[in-house]
Amino acid sequence: MRLRIASWNVRGMPHPANQLRLLADQNSDILLLQDVGPSAVRAVADSHLWDHIADTWSFLISSQGVARRGGCLIAATGEWVLESALLVPDLLLPSRSLAVTTTRGQATLTLLSCYAPTNTGPGKTERPRAFSALADWLSSAPTPVVLGMDANGPRVDHPDIEQNRWWTQEEALILGAGTRTEDVLRLWYADHPAQLKRRVRYYPNGPLVDSYHRGRKGKYLRCRYDSIRVSPGIGVTDVRYLYEDAVRAGSDHALVVADIDLP
Repeated sequence: MRLRIASWNVRGMPHPANQLRLLADQNSDILLLQDVGPSAVRAVADSHLWDHIADTWSFLISSQGVARRGGCLIAATGEWVLESALLVPDLLLPSRSLAVTTTRGQATLTLLSCYAPTNTGPGKTERPRAFSALADWLSSAPTPVVLGMDANGPRVDHPDIEQNRWWTQEEALILGAGTRTEDVLRLWYADHPAQLKRRVRYYPNGPLVDSYHRGRKGKYLRCRYDSIRVSPGIGVTDVRYLYEDAVRAGSDHALVVADIDLP
């Protein structure tokens, strides 16, 4: 079974018409959004582009009543039905994560949309705990899993994953080699070595593709902070990072789109 996944940190969706237009052009079956406020939730619902929507603003997100600034949203089209949301631990920062089971006939997927704390301010101390909690959660999550994530890392997305550099070592529990989920872009490059060779010719130290530019205009570093990750056994037929289109639409992160084949 083939389906299309779109994942995007919409930066609060300041320009909903433009951002929804870009999303509509992708014809995704599953949508995983990060940094979503109530107005963005309403805009997605009013667009009627997806038949089923779940979001972190629709229910209590923490046993401790933690205040939130943003949130996450998951949407599905057609026969993909969203079941009840799955609990996530407080250390995973529920305002920044949403997990839902979706079904279509006999097929079942665990969907997770999340964005990690930054490496500055309060996020610097929250970040290690958040990655450790996510790794623990994934270790017992029902499979197969599809994860859309703005990881705010790694610090260096090297073509050789063993040479990645991290803001905090706990990132490797999710983004490193041998983890519970696999990076669809690296899976795609493994099947398309000529394209990887071409990228490495121009960017020998990475990133594998642009999804975020950190620093100031005129003096920035190319980063790949955004990814779609899947359980082993899920095939990848295409991956697109729409960075320039996403910035023109109103975000500062790439829209990531992947076509996957379920086993």
